[in-house]
Amino acid sequence: MISNTQNDLSIIKQIIALQSMNEDSLRNMWDKFFDHKPEVSSHQHMISKIAYKIQELAYGGVDPATEEKIREQAKKTSLKNQKKKKKFQPQIGTKIVKEYHDKTYEVLVVDNGFAYEGDVFKSLSAIANKITGTKWNGLKFFGVNV
Repeated sequence: MISNTQNDLSIIKQIIALQSMNEDSLRNMWDKFFDHKPEVSSHQHMISKIAYKIQELAYGGVDPATEEKIREQAKKTSLKNQKKKKKFQPQIGTKIVKEYHDKTYEVLVVDNGFAYEGDVFKSLSAIANKITGTKWNGLKFFGVNV
């Protein structure tokens, strides 16, 4: 679809107006464009989706061939990410040792988490936070490679 300056300005004004709409007005606008409830009940999410729809109606949407390519790439990316994500599952009884500020810290893997100084924690991050007093990714703090 060919755009012209007048049409472009009208679309820009419509999109800018979305930013100042209250929740009720935005939901009414949503209902004009969609026959389902928003997937996420976020003001910004609705603005984004409605703005896209306004532009799609004005300029045309993504052609089916491009949509199919996007779906295929998303599947490939999703599968790659699933293969990369390995969950840390140490065997019960494994001892994890960390040297930090000239002190040695020992954590024992137990049935329901990680034992440290007589307490059981659900995660290594909780123990790392206790040791350092700051937020840490437990795997990184203890040098665990997954």
